[in-house]
Amino acid sequence: MKSGDPDLGGVFRRRKFWPQVFWVLLLSAGSALSCVFDSTPLFMAFVLSAFLGLTESGRWSHKTNLLLCTSAAVIASVCGVFSWFDTASIFFLLVAVGGFMLYYRDSGKKFIAAVDRFSSEISGAKDLDSLVFSAAERISEMASGDEVFITAADKAGGMYMPGRAGAQGNTVPRNGGAAWKVFASGRPYLTPRVESGKDLPFCRDARSLMSVPLCAEGEKIGVLQVESMVPDAFSEEDLQKLELIAFVLSHPLYVKLSAEKNDTDEEEAGGK
Repeated sequence: MKSGDPDLGGVFRRRKFWPQVFWVLLLSAGSALSCVFDSTPLFMAFVLSAFLGLTESGRWSHKTNLLLCTSAAVIASVCGVFSWFDTASIFFLLVAVGGFMLYYRDSGKKFIAAVDRFSSEISGAKDLDSLVFSAAERISEMASGDEVFITAADKAGGMYMPGRAGAQGNTVPRNGGAAWKVFASGRPYLTPRVESGKDLPFCRDARSLMSVPLCAEGEKIGVLQVESMVPDAFSEEDLQKLELIAFVLSHPLYVKLSAEKNDTDEEEAGGK
């Protein structure tokens, strides 16, 4: 892609062969040094490093990488340098590490797929209220039924909840709660245990919450907040996922808010 945008370089990477060669050479050199010094911990460190490097490079399959590293351990055992117990320990270590790597990789793929479906579903919303309702419903499903609140900024610098009550929605009081702190600072917020006099959640029975700002076109347009009735319900990883969801939601929300604002301005101008 020589004629492409230079800023996109590295997004689509060709899988080269030399990283595999490097990790295989490292495995061979590490095995030789371990045999020279008769050090099982050193050998395990080299095998684990090579296995992680081969798996991350991604050119060969997981089974191939596991077979290659396990074969090195078997050869060392056959040569009499290490015991078969050491070889079995290395094998179980590689299986455990590889299992965790595949688990987190699959979890990431599932989350990206869920965000992609979320983006497709909310893009079909016809107006602001239906967009907020659809987004809140989908996010609640991803959050195992926790309460989801989406606020939007108004022209006066306040916040309200579209579609909650009345023509302008439910106004969010300026009480210094978590939502207002996030809106004012533009930074995400996570608390494992809600403090009633400090966090002031939207739901009275909330015991933990996470909140992230909604921003588009350089403007703060609202807050996305998820509250749980269970303490310690969210982690830093959950907060990062919510930030990505907020990023996906912000643009269509900005478009609907702008359209609603233009309609209101036209009605006011027509009334005059």
